Amino acid sequence: MDNKTEPARLEEEGRRTPTPLAGSILYLLVLLLMMLNSIVSQRIRPAGHFYYIYMLLVQIATIGLPPFLYLTIHRMDIRKAVRWNKIRVSEALLCIGMAFFGYGVIVFINLLWTLFLSRFGTPPTQQLPSIESGSDFLAAIIVIAGIPALLEEFLFRGTIQRGYERFGKTASILLTGILFALLHLDIASIPSILPMGVLLCFLTYRADSLFAGAIYHFTNNIIAVAITYLSGMISRHFPVEGMADLTNIPPETLKMMVVAWGVIGIISFVLFLGCLIGFYRITEGKQEVLPADPNHAPSRRFLQLFPAILAAVIILILLAFQVVEMIHPLPAL
Repeated sequence: MDNKTEPARLEEEGRRTPTPLAGSILYLLVLLLMMLNSIVSQRIRPAGHFYYIYMLLVQIATIGLPPFLYLTIHRMDIRKAVRWNKIRVSEALLCIGMAFFGYGVIVFINLLWTLFLSRFGTPPTQQLPSIESGSDFLAAIIVIAGIPALLEEFLFRGTIQRGYERFGKTASILLTGILFALLHLDIASIPSILPMGVLLCFLTYRADSLFAGAIYHFTNNIIAVAITYLSGMISRHFPVEGMADLTNIPPETLKMMVVAWGVIGIISFVLFLGCLIGFYRITEGKQEVLPADPNHAPSRRFLQLFPAILAAVIILILLAFQVVEMIHPLPAL
């Protein structure tokens, strides 16, 4: 019989799982490292094959290394702490299905949001690098699709979400999903990445496995890489002038595009929902979540979240600069 009191059990769990404060500090640290990398990359401007090598090293140093060092220094069982658990084939296939059909929904959301932003100026875009050969495509799969999916899931769903579970299951899913979306530092992608971030948290919690979110994340990324590769091939063989952005598309063509993607988005959402319901049913009873600590006073929770709140404020300021630049672009040097 387990005679441990609830506070004693929470304290024991705290020794083998991240804390909310640690998750918040890691989030702020990763943001600062990303800002430092932005300054460095603008100076050295990596290109060609060096770009992929540079991005690989940067991702490991800025996203993967901080949580790994934290877990190692505190001698936590990394597999247990971050939910490094096996996932069933059926769960993995449903995650792939959700990512595939969910991409159609994401495209439609991005199209509507871009049209809205276009009313105020030219929305900033974070485009993938040009993928011109088979070797570039393979490198992009590894560096742009695979490594980020694993490292970002390790940081967010494995470390930050686990720490925030002291605040409760729902709070941890929502907080982590919001922080995930903000860290992409892109005003143009917030509406689509926000629900995706929350969904990844839910899938990881529901399957009690980091691999559920990682498989979805990887599938989503590899679709983006494949589209970039194929569109590059098409544009090289069939170049089209004057269609670089939505402002150059004739109104009638634009309306047809919105309607077409609206239909695709609705169909995709229905199929996505079917996969999600199936995933929910087959993962019944798998959840292992750290009980919420009833003794956490609001003031204590605020202190534990303060580094993440500070990071969110910095990000919102950066996003505000993006909006200002979009409305009043600086003259080209």
